[in-house]
Amino acid sequence: MYFNVNVAIYAVFVLLLMNLILAVVIYGLKMRNIRYRKVCEQFNIKFKDYLHYIQANIDSDEPLRIPPVKLTLIEEKALQDRLNDLIETFKGEQRFKLMDLCEELGFVSTHMDRLKGGSYRQKIDAAYHLGCMRSGMAVPLLLGLLKDQKHDSSLFIIARAIAKCARQKQDIKQMVHILLSHKKNLHDLIADMIEESEVDHVELFHEWIHKEDPALIHIGLTGLKDLSDPTAVSAVRRLIDSKDPQIQRKAITIYLNSNILLPKGVVTRLLNHESVDIRLLTVRKVSELKNSAYADVLKKSLLDSDRRVIDAGVTGLSNLGEEGMMALCEGAYACKEKEQGRYIHDLITEEINRLSTELHDVNQLARYNTLKYFYEKTFGQRRIYRVV
Repeated sequence: MYFNVNVAIYAVFVLLLMNLILAVVIYGLKMRNIRYRKVCEQFNIKFKDYLHYIQANIDSDEPLRIPPVKLTLIEEKALQDRLNDLIETFKGEQRFKLMDLCEELGFVSTHMDRLKGGSYRQKIDAAYHLGCMRSGMAVPLLLGLLKDQKHDSSLFIIARAIAKCARQKQDIKQMVHILLSHKKNLHDLIADMIEESEVDHVELFHEWIHKEDPALIHIGLTGLKDLSDPTAVSAVRRLIDSKDPQIQRKAITIYLNSNILLPKGVVTRLLNHESVDIRLLTVRKVSELKNSAYADVLKKSLLDSDRRVIDAGVTGLSNLGEEGMMALCEGAYACKEKEQGRYIHDLITEEINRLSTELHDVNQLARYNTLKYFYEKTFGQRRIYRVV
């Protein structure tokens, strides 16, 4: 009995002590942040003219000069943080001028020394700052640090720093090889890092989609997915039939976004794809083209088992003028005994009713006349015309 009470008392004291230590640590961090903010405010006041000088001369032909006064360690940190932000903001010659300024101020050499002989924490911090300053001379040391790094958050700090500092494609390739050796699904993150590089990353992505390594193909496709690049079509088309579902989806997305005119045979294959998302993406992309030559292809989407695909097909056909509306009504009539047919019929009548309330608009009146004409002609109902 007494033993249990004593244990409980000791446990309470331990918890109180732990809470006290935690409170002291939190208070210390808060005071440090407050102090740093005050220093930054004082820095902004003291170096206001110098910061204006940088912004005013960033486009000039002359190199940027260092401050005319000696900086304290805290002021150096505040200035470096400001220059890091500016380097991320600017590109081209403006960025290179800021990078040269960092080197002249001694920031690069300071962090290179920390990277060579500092503690682990100092090395990671140095890697981050060297990446912000995009120091090309830091790449060999950063690659060495990356090779010995375990799979944790610091791995990506170092890798992103390498991508920013790299001047040659080989540096990027080594960084990617090391990251892929961890056997983790990092394709999207790696592509995002590479896009921050000064190296021609688009050319790298093109090179990788021709490789046989699925990981490199993933990275290449991820990097090209937001680009409307017709030159990628030939390489991407062979990946449409990939057995890897993710590669196939990425390849199809790029293929659909890279073409002005899509071959009907390919579109038909994609409309028969087992994935609803692929079928929906295909119908939406074809609809965006607003080309009546695809009316017969979109007509086949009306038989889809998923209503989202049907909705997209109906919208696409209704925006193709007379040929599209005729194909829409014919498609609905052909499957009128099926669930899809009844659903499409309801959509058509709803659209006719909606348009009937907007007959004051000439364009809507024309759509109303066209859709109602083909609807009544196809379903054998009495024709009613409205004429401007």
